[in-house]
Amino acid sequence: MRKSLILKVLVLGIISIAMLIALSSIDNLARERKDRAFEVRRDIASKYAGEQRLAGPVFSVAFREHWTERTYNQEKDTWYDKEMVDTETAWYFPETFNYSGEMNAEQRTIGIFKANVFQSEGLISGAVVFPDFKTLARRADSQVTLVSAKVCVLMSDLRGLDAPEFMWQGEPLAIERGSDLDNIGSGIHAELPDMEDLFGERFEFEMKLDAKGMGALTFVPIGDENQIELRSDWPHPSFIGDFLAKERTISEEGFTAAWNVNGLATSAQQHISRGRKGPVQQLGVSLVDPVNVYSMTDRALKYGFLFIFITFSAFLMFEMLSGLQIHPIQYGFVGLAQAIFFLLLLSLSEHLGFGISYLSATLGTVGIISLYLCTVLKGVGRGLSFGGLLVLLYGVLFALLQSEDHALVAGSALVFGLMALAMLLTRNVDWYAIGAKRQGAVQ
Repeated sequence: MRKSLILKVLVLGIISIAMLIALSSIDNLARERKDRAFEVRRDIASKYAGEQRLAGPVFSVAFREHWTERTYNQEKDTWYDKEMVDTETAWYFPETFNYSGEMNAEQRTIGIFKANVFQSEGLISGAVVFPDFKTLARRADSQVTLVSAKVCVLMSDLRGLDAPEFMWQGEPLAIERGSDLDNIGSGIHAELPDMEDLFGERFEFEMKLDAKGMGALTFVPIGDENQIELRSDWPHPSFIGDFLAKERTISEEGFTAAWNVNGLATSAQQHISRGRKGPVQQLGVSLVDPVNVYSMTDRALKYGFLFIFITFSAFLMFEMLSGLQIHPIQYGFVGLAQAIFFLLLLSLSEHLGFGISYLSATLGTVGIISLYLCTVLKGVGRGLSFGGLLVLLYGVLFALLQSEDHALVAGSALVFGLMALAMLLTRNVDWYAIGAKRQGAVQ
């Protein structure tokens, strides 16, 4: 008798491993589809424009410093004055940096895959103060000659830049490609007029910036005071970067957000002026999808084997308690139907909403399993009862998927609750007696 029960459990273990392999294959397929979606987004970005990051305006003054340095000549054993010259760059950052703009979002598709793109219209304004000309000298008793004075603006993907206009003291400047901010990306620049008259003065600037991109728009807070306001018709923003929005509102009509960052709270100025490589502090927004079907399917698959295990355990308990034998192949058909549920969920969610896809896959899976079990369990009531159990399980799974922050604790509570229920229901069962009864019935 015990050999018969052990053999049954071993066979079910082998079937469970086969179901696990099936779930793993579906998981690999989901990853392939996710990679394909990423490739499509990258393809769209290559033809449109990628994520956009704005840094600037930053003001650079290139100059030559001449000085005399006392030098010793070993061959002649004499000291002499040597003329020295060096070309250096001084960086100046806005006293105030203000940006006010709007993002108009839309979706571009290739086949069934899509990407979120945007067109932004914004206005940058602010002021910059140049210190006294004497501050350029790095050495005592040196002479400074100005080489150039530029205003530089970084834009991570210049293909998305649309005819920028930079106003300096109310006058437009000629924009050229390239910038002195190459350590953190490509950009544009303009020569500042009358560079000899810059020092010791305060200047106001204004820049009309229309840009397009895909996915995200971020800003590097390079001013001493940074005020950034952004509006959009996209109802599902994700606020990203190193600084939280001071104010934000999100509704079905879109979102508004405002940041207020003091220059003391960011290292962006030091990062640029010292020519550092690597990431720079930033803030902004990403246009995310409300439901990522691939991440949701991946999360659902993590519970797939648990559902098959619960169903098999319920079948085994019913078989032991009722005396009705269920063939391992019948276990396999039910487990395979549950595995195919996730394949249905993946394929349908690429075309329909995740909620509708989940409902459709649940109804199809539970319907066919219930109809099958009405015959296998020799009773309509028994088949429908197991169908009700499956509806409850899939309902709980959907709730877990919707509650990302509490999914782990809820899933753990579900497993513990089911185990406790099984132990309570079978605490008075004499399994040896049941096995002996079944063995006698077979003989």
